[in-house]
Amino acid sequence: MTDDSNHRLTALFHHGAADASSALAKWLGRPATLSVERLETLPIEEAAAVMGSSETLICGCAMRIDGAIGGLLLLAADDAAGLSLADTLLERPTGTSTAWGELERSAVIETANIVGCAYLNAICAALGPAGADGILPSPPVFLRDFPEAVMEGVLMEQPVLSDIVLLARTEFRIDGTPVACGLVFLPDAAGVAALLPPSGNPEGT
Repeated sequence: MTDDSNHRLTALFHHGAADASSALAKWLGRPATLSVERLETLPIEEAAAVMGSSETLICGCAMRIDGAIGGLLLLAADDAAGLSLADTLLERPTGTSTAWGELERSAVIETANIVGCAYLNAICAALGPAGADGILPSPPVFLRDFPEAVMEGVLMEQPVLSDIVLLARTEFRIDGTPVACGLVFLPDAAGVAALLPPSGNPEGT
């Protein structure tokens, strides 16, 4: 990836984070921010390794994407961080949630939906005329397993992907409480061509 492409994508994900922060704060009715600490472009075979130790359970919400760009969007965190996020969303003391019940899953799924849609809208806007048809996400699906199993599961749902993964290392702050997570975007080949063209500029701009 060229420096121009890296800078453009970084700006794009920061824009998505700002939109997601506004949407989260409105939904929760309290201060909420989402910040991108670092954006990485990785080979798809390394995606599982960057999400955590092979012996550590992770949780996540996966959204299939169709439209101007296809692929998958996965919001993932280690299991303890995910439960901490659920507690924060539900306005409970950290450590209250010790297992994934329906309430905890629902809170995280709704958050992933808000965050994912904000990022997808930002990506669509950056595509210019090429994004006129929009990007259509599926409802998020909750996943909990070891990293390799999670990646195998999402790849089985969407087998026609590129060999590139965009990983945005992200931090939530809700009422000042931080929770680290990763936003993993697995575009299809057309998505990579639109987001990472040789010229370093989005098609149609």
